[in-house]
Amino acid sequence: MNTCLITGGTKRLGRATALFFAEKGWNIILHYRNDDNLASAIDEITQFNVQVFPIQFDLNNVLDIDTSFLHIFNHFPFPNVLINNAAVFPNQLSIIDTSANDWDFIINTNLRSVFFMAKAFANYALPNSKIINIASIGAFKVFNKRILYNLSKSGVVNLTKLLAVELSPNISVNSVSPGYIAFDNDSELSNIPSLDKVPMKKYANPNDVINAIYYFASANNFTTGQNIIVDGGMSL
Repeated sequence: MNTCLITGGTKRLGRATALFFAEKGWNIILHYRNDDNLASAIDEITQFNVQVFPIQFDLNNVLDIDTSFLHIFNHFPFPNVLINNAAVFPNQLSIIDTSANDWDFIINTNLRSVFFMAKAFANYALPNSKIINIASIGAFKVFNKRILYNLSKSGVVNLTKLLAVELSPNISVNSVSPGYIAFDNDSELSNIPSLDKVPMKKYANPNDVINAIYYFASANNFTTGQNIIVDGGMSL
């Protein structure tokens, strides 16, 4: 049976991805930062009669990542797919007001962690394994006063290409760049642009993005180093 590891898997896109993959019969290794949403996420996933293995570790701590992968290798079915989903979308911040701590937190969480997760995964992964990184249209389109977010996500897209070469032929590495995703009861909807800027005249729902993720997870390993933009044409 297939197994995937999803970072930030208890809420928003990570949770929706875990449920989608569970419905397809995948076992889920569910990474989380805090346990606020853990119990309900596990309840929803196990309704699909698959196994779920929750694990908590700090994505900004390389030793914690390495220790956790050793634990996964020794105690869980090792994943054949890693989905680097966890990220932060910070409040607007001008360059004048940006501190070194802001730089470290955003870049480390959104980009550095992807590198070290991939490195740890590669230590144990079997041939034909896959890494899927969640980037953003922020890699290609400037968001006002979110320079560190834009920088981190453009880094994820380029890191995907570098890893695809570095880890070939055993591991394929691809990325998905969502636009704005409409979640139920989502407070962040107040921050998104008018639909007039979206050619398809709607925002993405989670499954629009997850279908692209699942394509990379289920495709053969010949597709690597690629990025799919799922934004309804907003970045055009």
